[in-house]
Amino acid sequence: MSLGEARDVLDEHHYGLADVKARIVEFIAAGMLRGGYGGSIICLVGPPGVGKTSIGRSIARALGREFYRFSLGGMRDEAEIKGHRRTYIGAMPGKVLQALRVCKTANP
Repeated sequence: MSLGEARDVLDEHHYGLADVKARIVEFIAAGMLRGGYGGSIICLVGPPGVGKTSIGRSIARALGREFYRFSLGGMRDEAEIKGHRRTYIGAMPGKVLQALRVCKTANP
C-alpha cells in the first residue's frame, strides 16, 4: 500500500486528528524505507471514547494486517496476558497467544 492510500484510509474513518494521522503516516513511511515494521510499537493513550481503537483498526487496514482487540482493564495477574507455565495444573495460553490463534497470523 502506498502512503497516499494509507492517508486515504485514515481520512476515510477519522475527521480531524491531523497530528495523530501525520505521525501514523510518518511511521508507515519509515517502515517502508526500512523494509519492515519489526520491533516497532505505537502506543495510543487517552481517555475512553477518543478513538484509540478505531485508529488502531485504521492502522491495521492501512498496513493490510489483521486487527484484534483485547482489553486489559481489570486484569490483575500477568499470567492472564502472557499465559501460565506449562507445569501449572490447568495452564492456559495468555491473551496474546489466543489473539494470534484467532487471527491465524503470527504478525497481526
